[in-house]
Order: sequence, then C-alpha cells, then structure tokens
Amino acid sequence: MKIELNEHEALTLYRLLCRWESTGKLTVSVGEETRLLWDLQCVLEKELEPVDEAITKRLV
Repeated sequence: MKIELNEHEALTLYRLLCRWESTGKLTVSVGEETRLLWDLQCVLEKELEPVDEAITKRLV
C-alpha cells in the first residue's frame, strides 16, 4: 500500500512526529493535525475494508 501526502500534509505529520519524539507524548493539536489524522484514517479504512472486527478489537 502506498499513501501519498502533499507538502502541507507531510509537514504537518512531520511536526506531529517531531513533537512526539521530543516529548515522548503523542498529542494532536486541534485543526490541521486532527484533520490530517482523520484523512489518513479514511484512506486506511478504504484500503483495508472490510476490516475484521477481531483485528480492531486487538488494537484497542
């Protein structure tokens, strides 16, 4: 599977990951970071459907 990001999305994800690396906490700011993660979730849902419920339960 290949997921493509535009430059703005890539920079947003990079900032989120850098903050996670420096603080040890994965925090998401409201706005562009939240939107990016929602968009990525939608892409993954489309690519992985149908998602087995047993798999998603293991992730929680």
